[in-house]
Amino acid sequence: MPAQPSKLTKEEVREIDRHVGSRLRYRRIMMDYSQTFLADQVGLSFQQFQKYEKGTNRISASKLHEFARLLDVPVSFFFDDMPTDMKAAAQATPPAITPDDNPFDEPEVQNFIKAYREIPDQTVRRAIFLAVKAVSRSGTEIDEDNGDEEEAKDVA
Repeated sequence: MPAQPSKLTKEEVREIDRHVGSRLRYRRIMMDYSQTFLADQVGLSFQQFQKYEKGTNRISASKLHEFARLLDVPVSFFFDDMPTDMKAAAQATPPAITPDDNPFDEPEVQNFIKAYREIPDQTVRRAIFLAVKAVSRSGTEIDEDNGDEEEAKDVA
């Protein structure tokens, strides 16, 4: 007799719903849409949309498809970066970023994203993205007093 596929636990299902909701929030912020705007576009209340983003309520396949279309991403985007072993993910330590401490809630981050999105030339936007990504990985520290860069010392 073939082995039965194991069912997801309630906690694993909640973890998936939270992940999908966080990806929805991430893309909404990147697109500079309000919760109210997206809720109106798909016929939801503001409160229901908030529950989707928090992962409190599960998003149906048809709503997920509508969100993907409105946010100009494939449906698979909402599942990107999800751990393949959901049981391990459910037992792992919680992420350092909680819904109450989301970096996308910081005005500086929101202003950066808005300014970035307003750059009309896609090539320039891509170059800025790659530059920021490179700086974040380089180990370069900036002395805030005088703006000088100091290379972080490599540990040999």
